[in-house]
Order: sequence, then structure tokens, then C-alpha cells
Amino acid sequence: MKAEGDQGQQQSLAERLNALFAMARWTDTYGRQREYSTAEVARAITADPSHPATLSRSYLAMLRNGSHTNPTLSVLEGLAKFFDDHRPAGTAPITVQSLLAQDDPQDELLRQRLADHQVRAIAMRAGEMTPAMRRQLLKMIAIFDQDSPPDPGTGT
Repeated sequence: MKAEGDQGQQQSLAERLNALFAMARWTDTYGRQREYSTAEVARAITADPSHPATLSRSYLAMLRNGSHTNPTLSVLEGLAKFFDDHRPAGTAPITVQSLLAQDDPQDELLRQRLADHQVRAIAMRAGEMTPAMRRQLLKMIAIFDQDSPPDPGTGT
């Protein structure tokens, strides 16, 4: 969700929301890609029974223009769910943490594991595999995990 040329600067909530609005699209009856309006998103979030958030068009507009910067957790959950449900295939999931620009604890663990050259090499090779090949590889790893005793040299 980071903008090109962001150079590590942290985006505001308003900037992240506007980027999500630009990313989430729907197709009209003529096959054209359209951006959701502020009112459409507010109505959809309010109508969704999976969370307690109610959101007016004017409040969402204030979040988008930066005049309000501290929404409740339920509003963040509603926004995250809407944009996650409407994100393009192959893009990262939209979570409350991503709206708040907080690192997911799993991201830190992933960075730590990928610091190892061998782990990175395995991941790169797996990225080139078909989904069926990756499933087979995961099954093989599960078998190795069951059958092998911990390696005394590595403590694992």
C-alpha cells in the first residue's frame, strides 16, 4: 500500500485511505472500472453485520481529508474488512494494522527468518514453483518434521 517514491516516510491515515479508495474498484454495466465513492463505502460498512461500525459519508470524508485522525477500533475494523473484501487479487491483505501503518508481528518473524541465506534461497525457489508443486513441497517438509529428531548442532 506504500506509494512509489515513499522513501520510508510513513503515510498518514488519510493517505492510506485514499490509496485504498484508488485501488478498490468495481465494474459497471459497460465493463468500465470505477472507484467506490465515499458514500458507497460508508453505506456498505454500516450495512455489514460482521462488525459493529456505523459510518457516515461525512465522517469518512473527514478521515479521508485528514481533519479526523483517530477513528475507533470498530471503524478501523469496518474499513479494513471493506477494503480487504474489495482488494485486487494478488495484493496484500488489508488489516487494521496496515491502516494504522503498524508492523504485523508475523512480518518481523518473516524478516528474521529471511535473513538466513539458505532460507531465502528456498523461498526464492518455492516462488518459482506451481501451486501444486508448493503443496507437495509442504507435504514433504511436514514428513521431515515428523521423522527427524532435533539436530544437536543447531538446537532445532
